[in-house]
Amino acid sequence: MKRRVLYDVAPVKEEFFGLLVCAIFFLSGIVVGTFSAASLDEAASAALRASMSGHIDQIIAGTATEPGFWSTLWATGRVPLLILFLGFSLFGTPILPMVAGVRGFYLSFSIAVFIRAFGIAGWPLAFVLFGVGALITVPCFFLLASQAFRSSLGLGKAVLGAGKVHLGILCGPGYFGRCGLCAVLILVAVFVELYVTPALVVFASSFL
Repeated sequence: MKRRVLYDVAPVKEEFFGLLVCAIFFLSGIVVGTFSAASLDEAASAALRASMSGHIDQIIAGTATEPGFWSTLWATGRVPLLILFLGFSLFGTPILPMVAGVRGFYLSFSIAVFIRAFGIAGWPLAFVLFGVGALITVPCFFLLASQAFRSSLGLGKAVLGAGKVHLGILCGPGYFGRCGLCAVLILVAVFVELYVTPALVVFASSFL
C-alpha cells in the first residue's frame, strides 16, 4: 500500500518540478527579452514604427490581408505540438525548459520593442497584439509542459533501468483530458486572433 502511495505521489512531484523549472526559464526569458529590446536604435525604432503604423492603419480601414484559419492555427499550435513530441522523447527533460525560455523571450521582446517604438502610449496596443492571445496560450503551454516534463523524465528513468516503459509512464492520469482542454483553448485563441483582435486593435489605436 505504501509503495502504491509513493507511486501515485511521485508523478505529481515530477510535474510540479517541471512546472517550476519551466517557469524559472520562462521568467528568465522575459527578463532577457525586455533588456534586449533596449538595443534597438533610433533608426530601427523608426522603421518598426512606420511599418506597424501602416499595418494598423490597414486593420482600421479593413484592407489588411489577414492570415487564414489554417496558418493561424499552425502559428498558434506549433509550440504545443512540439511540447507533446518532447514528452515522448528522452531529450524532453533538458529541452523543455529551453523552449520555455525562448517562449518568454519572444513574448517580452515583441512587447518591449513595440513600446520602445511607440512610447508608453503603445502599451494598450502592444497588449492587444501580443498579450491577448498569450492569456490563453501561455497557461496551455505550462499545463502541457509540466506533464511532458514528467513523461520525458519517466521515460528516461525507464530506459536507465528504473522501471518498465508502459503507457502509464508516458501518459499519466488526466493526460488526454489536459490535451483535449488545451486543444479547445488553442482553437479559442485562434478565433480570438482572427475575429476579436482586429476589433481590439481599432479600439487600442485610439491611445496612440
